[in-house]
Amino acid sequence: MSRPSTLAARLGTRIAISLLIAWVLATLVSLAVLMRELNYSYDKTLRETAQRLLPLAISDYQLHQVGLLELRPDLSLLQNFDLGITHRLLSDQPEYLLYQLRDWRGKVLLSSHNAPMSPMLPAIQPGFASLEHFRLYTASTPDGLYHIQVAESVKHRYGALVDSLILFLLVFVLALPVSVLLVYTAVRKQLVPVTMFTKAIARRHGHNLKPIDPFDLPDDFLEVQQATNDLLERLRSALNSEREFAANAAHELRTPLAVASVQLQRLQQELGGDSEQRTRLSTVSLSLQRLTRLVDKLLQLARAESASLYSGTPTPIDRVAQMVARELDPTEQRIELLLRGAPSLQLDPDALAVILSNLLENGMKYAPSESPVILRAGQDAQVHVENLAPNLDAESLETLQQRFVRGSERNKPGAGLGLAIVAAFCQQLGIKLKLELIGTGRGQRLRVSLDFSAVTLAPEPALPSPKSV
Repeated sequence: MSRPSTLAARLGTRIAISLLIAWVLATLVSLAVLMRELNYSYDKTLRETAQRLLPLAISDYQLHQVGLLELRPDLSLLQNFDLGITHRLLSDQPEYLLYQLRDWRGKVLLSSHNAPMSPMLPAIQPGFASLEHFRLYTASTPDGLYHIQVAESVKHRYGALVDSLILFLLVFVLALPVSVLLVYTAVRKQLVPVTMFTKAIARRHGHNLKPIDPFDLPDDFLEVQQATNDLLERLRSALNSEREFAANAAHELRTPLAVASVQLQRLQQELGGDSEQRTRLSTVSLSLQRLTRLVDKLLQLARAESASLYSGTPTPIDRVAQMVARELDPTEQRIELLLRGAPSLQLDPDALAVILSNLLENGMKYAPSESPVILRAGQDAQVHVENLAPNLDAESLETLQQRFVRGSERNKPGAGLGLAIVAAFCQQLGIKLKLELIGTGRGQRLRVSLDFSAVTLAPEPALPSPKSV
C-alpha cells in the first residue's frame, strides 16, 4: 500500500490515527469509570430496595400467619411492588431482583416467585455478598428476628455495561469520520497558500525570475519563500551577466570584423591577378563572413532575451514579410508569400523581421536547391513557413530549437542558432511555436507554425454612422 503523497493527506492520515487512538483510550477509561459507578449505583439501589422490602415482607408474612391474606389478598403490600426498579437503556429486563425473608434461625419464611425455596446464602451476614450469578444484600430488623436477602442478577449489570459500550461505539462510528473530514478540510484550507506558492515557483523560468509573493504563508514557510527569492535573484544576476557578456562581446566584435573585411577587399584589389594569393584571400573572406553572421546571430539572440520588445507602433505582418523576402531573395525565385489579410501586431518590427528572416533563411539554406520556401499568413494571426526537408527525422526535430544544434545536413554553412533565436523571441513574447513534419520520403516538408494571437491588435470599434436629418 503506497503512502499518501500530498501534505494534506499525510497530515489527515496522522490526525485520523491519533484521533482513533485517543478515542479508543478514552472509551476504555470511560468504560472503567462507568463500570465502577454502575456497581456503586446498583449496590446503593440494592441496599435501598432491601430496606424498603423488609417491613413489607414482614407485614405480608404476619397476615399470612393469621389467615387474613388468604381472605383478603388485596391487603398484601408486596403485590404491587415493582422489582424492576431500574431498567436497561437499550432493552427491558423486569424482575431482575429476587428476595427471601428469613427468621433468626435462617429458615425461609417468604420469597418472591422467582426465588428458590432453599436459602440463597447459607449463613446470614448483614451487608453485601457476591455469588456466582448474583450480587446479594442482607438487611435485618433491629431485634434480629427477621432478615431479608435481596439478590440482583449479575447479567443485568453486565447488560447495562454492554448497552453503554454500544452507545459509545455508535458515537465513535459517527463522530470519528466527521472529525477526520473536518480536520482534513481545515488542513487543505490552511495549505492553499503553500499550493499557490508551489505553482508560482513552477511558473518561473529564464525570462520570469520575479520574486514570489508570500501568499499569506505560515511562519514555517516564510524562510523557504525568502530563500527561494534569494535563489531567483542570484539566478537573475547570473543570467543577466551572461546575456550582457554575449551582447557586449558580439557588439565589440562587429567593428574589428568590419575593418578586417574592408582591409581584405583592398588587399584583393592590390594583388591584382595573383590567383594563388586571391584564392587564399577568398578563403579568409569566407571565414570572416561566417564569423560576422555568427556575431549577428548572437546579437539577435541577446536582443530576443531583452525585457521590452514593443515600441507602441503597430507592425503589419505582410509588410515586414515582403521586406524580409526582398532582402533574402532579391530575384524572387525561392520565397513565396501567401498573405491573406494578415493583421497588425503589438510587436516591434525589428523583432518580427528577425523571426521571419531566421525561418526563411533556414528554409533556403537546408531545403534542396531551387525548391521553394513558402510563407503563409492569414487573418487568424497564424504564420506558417514550409520547406522541403527529406533528410530530417522526428528525433532531430525535437532538438532543433536548442542553441548550436543543427539538422542532419551539417555541411551547410551556419551556427545552429536560427531556430534558437526564434524560440527565444517566442518565449519572451508568449508566441506559440510548433515544428512538425508533413508527408514522407522526398516530398517530406518541415512546417514551422507561429501563433501571434497573444500580440494581435484588437480591432478598433467602428464609428457610428451619422443619423439622417
